[in-house]
Amino acid sequence: MAASEAMTAREVAITTTCSTAKEFVDRFFKRLDEERHTVKNMYEETGKCIFNGHCYVGPDNIGKLYENIPKSSTRVVGFDAHQLDDYLGGAPTILITVTGHVRYGKKGDGGGFDANGNATEVKSMDFYETFIITGKSGSWRIQSDNFRFQNCNTDSMLKSDLWNISMQE
Repeated sequence: MAASEAMTAREVAITTTCSTAKEFVDRFFKRLDEERHTVKNMYEETGKCIFNGHCYVGPDNIGKLYENIPKSSTRVVGFDAHQLDDYLGGAPTILITVTGHVRYGKKGDGGGFDANGNATEVKSMDFYETFIITGKSGSWRIQSDNFRFQNCNTDSMLKSDLWNISMQE
C-alpha cells in the first residue's frame, strides 16, 4: 500500500469512533425496544440519565425508569459521534448525539401493538438523545445520557394514562 493510500492516525481514530458509535446506537435502541430489562446494564455504576429534565442516577434507578415507560418502537434518523480526548481521566470516551422517532403503545400484554410489534395506538414523537460512553470498564458503558422529546409538552404527556413514571426532581 502506498503512503498516500495509508490511513492517518486521525482517520483511523475517526473510523473507529464512528463504527463503535454505530454498534452502540444499534445495541441500545434494540435493547430499549425489545429487551428493556437489560438497558440498565449498559450504564456505569455512577451513570446518569436525564429524561426530559428529570435526573436518574445509577443503573438500578435508570432501570426502574425504563421499566415504567410504555413499549416502544424506535427509528434512528441519524447520529453523530466524536472522540473525547483527555476526558474521564483519559479513558476512551465518545460523545454520541442521536435523533429519531419513537412510537409508544400501552404497557401490558402487547396492547397498542400489532403481531409484528409495531405500535398501533400511537403516541409518536421526535426525540434527540446525547450519550457520553466510556470504555474504562473494559466494555462501552454509558456515563451520561440526556433524552429529550421535541415539540411536545412533556410534563403533561408523562402524566397521562399511557405512562407510569414517577418523576424524580
